[in-house]
Amino acid sequence: MAGYANLLRRRWIYPATIIPASALIAVFIAFVLPKTFRATGTIMLEPSSIPQEMISTTVRRQEDVPEFAQQQLELVRRRVMTPDKLEQLVHEVDPYPGLNVSAAQKAEQIAENTSVERVDPITLKPLDESTAFSVSYDSPQPRLAAAVADKLVEMYLTYNRATRVEQATATYEFLQSQAKDLESQMVDQEQKLARFKAKYGSALPEMQQHNLLEIDRAQHDLEETQRLTLTAEEKESELQLQLNDLSPSMSAAITDWRKQLAQLQSDLADAQLKYTPQHPEVKRLKRAITELAAQGSAGLQTGAQHPDNPEYLSVKSQLDSVRRQLATMHADEARQRAKISSYEQDLSTQPNVEREYTGLQRDYDNSRARYEDLQTKMKNAALARTMEVQQKGEKFILLQSPKPPRRPYYPNRLGIILLGLLLGCGIAFGCVAAADAADPTVRGTADLQEIMGITAIGAIPTLLNPSDRRRRSLRWASALAVFTVACVFVMATVYLNR
Repeated sequence: MAGYANLLRRRWIYPATIIPASALIAVFIAFVLPKTFRATGTIMLEPSSIPQEMISTTVRRQEDVPEFAQQQLELVRRRVMTPDKLEQLVHEVDPYPGLNVSAAQKAEQIAENTSVERVDPITLKPLDESTAFSVSYDSPQPRLAAAVADKLVEMYLTYNRATRVEQATATYEFLQSQAKDLESQMVDQEQKLARFKAKYGSALPEMQQHNLLEIDRAQHDLEETQRLTLTAEEKESELQLQLNDLSPSMSAAITDWRKQLAQLQSDLADAQLKYTPQHPEVKRLKRAITELAAQGSAGLQTGAQHPDNPEYLSVKSQLDSVRRQLATMHADEARQRAKISSYEQDLSTQPNVEREYTGLQRDYDNSRARYEDLQTKMKNAALARTMEVQQKGEKFILLQSPKPPRRPYYPNRLGIILLGLLLGCGIAFGCVAAADAADPTVRGTADLQEIMGITAIGAIPTLLNPSDRRRRSLRWASALAVFTVACVFVMATVYLNR
């Protein structure tokens, strides 16, 4: 330690001049550099005021808020820090009144001088996992920095509110248009299903059991109709035979001309066997047969036109009734056969109908499920829009408004001064070491003993004459004058740039 003290005693001129000079230079630089003031406003993403358990679809989970805040910050920053919006800010508050450039260039300069950083909402220190962020603007004038920063913060808040309402409204309108399109599609599908059911209603899958039962019922009815038809046909034959044996006219029935005609014809046959055709008996029988046949035909024609035989009329009435029943039974039989054929045709076409019907029904069910899902989403979107309009959802709130800064953000004067002192000390002690190492002068008995290896008997101290004292005093006075001038200059600089 004694060696270092002697070293400083010998080379005190270096620390005495370099360290104060470095300090003065550092102070001068710290106050000469142009000042930049930073105004900062702090914004935080406030969670929704609606509890999550009440509206789970619109309220974000608490653990997702920081990530969502980062997304919102990036989105808003990209939308706000655009040349068009910054040019509007330039027209409202010109941050560079003395700069003769265009508004677009000033807008670019604003973007360069603006910084956004996520901070702790309480300490306002940088924090990555935070829901708060600071918007800072740098300017040579503190009030101008505060005014521009206030406009930027207002733009962030206004844009966030507007965009969230617009997004919620756009989402609701989009879902509403989708629901209308889907509703129109469902109407078309319902019409297709209705037309398909109207065309193939009895061939649908759910009608299979019904068709089988109807076929069984129709077959049973057909068998019963066929049995009744057979009975009626037998009765018709009997009545027809009875009717053939009866004469419609009472006179024809009384004379019974058919029996007489048959007797005459029998007699004529016997006569023709005995006599020639020119025999009077043969001619008489022929005339009698002709006359009787004519009388009988006339009686039949009269009876056919106006039958008056009660027995004939009774049988004929029964025959007509049976024939009407037969006509009805034949119609029923044809109708039952047609019904059976129709049901069988429905059963045969049922696989193809079922495939097409299943496709139509599946499309309709899918559309209906999508429509119900859209209706649920529309309700949530409407609720979200109401929340955004009333600002009940997540929103940006202002934690700290920008204020004119009292101290410049740049340069860091204290840091520059401390750095100058440290550099001055380093340079001074470096010069001391270098100067002492390069000086071969023998100083004192210790150096002589180290060089000669012998012990000195005594030492004569340095004696200064008056001339030496005057030169030393002149040097000290000159150094003090220079240092005083430098201090005055630096103090004036500090006063003018404080």
